[in-house]
Amino acid sequence: MTKFSATIDVQPVKTLLSILSKLSEEAIYTWGPDGLRIRVVCAQRFKLADIWLKPEAFREYNCPETVKLGVVNERLKDIIKTLTSKETVDFSYDGGKFSLEANGLRRVVKLLRLEYMNEVDLLPDFSYSYSLTTISKDIRDYLKALGKTLAFDAILNTDSEGTRTLLWRSKNDDEPIEWKPVFDAENPERVLTASDISSTTYTTEEVLSTLGATLRKQSLTLQGGQDIPLRAEWTPHDGFRVIAMVANRS
Repeated sequence: MTKFSATIDVQPVKTLLSILSKLSEEAIYTWGPDGLRIRVVCAQRFKLADIWLKPEAFREYNCPETVKLGVVNERLKDIIKTLTSKETVDFSYDGGKFSLEANGLRRVVKLLRLEYMNEVDLLPDFSYSYSLTTISKDIRDYLKALGKTLAFDAILNTDSEGTRTLLWRSKNDDEPIEWKPVFDAENPERVLTASDISSTTYTTEEVLSTLGATLRKQSLTLQGGQDIPLRAEWTPHDGFRVIAMVANRS
């Protein structure tokens, strides 16, 4: 019978649960030789994510075969919320039972039936016209500044010198709020690569909630284009990669 065991620092687990809380109450956790993979889509099919905790993200990892477990994310929080960032968590699956243990506490997690769950095989692929690498603070500060403004446009254009420029502009023409990233020696973390011009609208709250689990100084890469979803990728911890996508507004 398939079984596995894994030990990991608690902070990556808290980050994982924070990301999932913005997307879905439940998810399929795929444990395998290449680590833990979780692909999940929100109920409205407006946001989705591909989360990968590689074996190196764990202190110890032993999973010779692939096993898929349907989990209610909230059930993992009972123990996780009691732990400090310096503690570790043990996950195991044996005899058909999935459990986590930490600091003398153990929780057996009742599993969901996979045939009733919505499984995401692969994320859709698009032809993106720009890629922006910056820190999370830049994006989150702008989105928070929009307040109750429902949506914003991500506009890729060309200035008078023929240089591609990126502008995010809120959808309130009377009092627009804009963010135009500056690329200079004072902002070495910002890098823009771009091709075709584009202008696409996204929902403020959906993008903000998707990026809500990033750290303020966290480097992330955003990709977008004409009438396609916004794609974000970041590495919150060593060996822990997140790709998230937010649908554009029509």
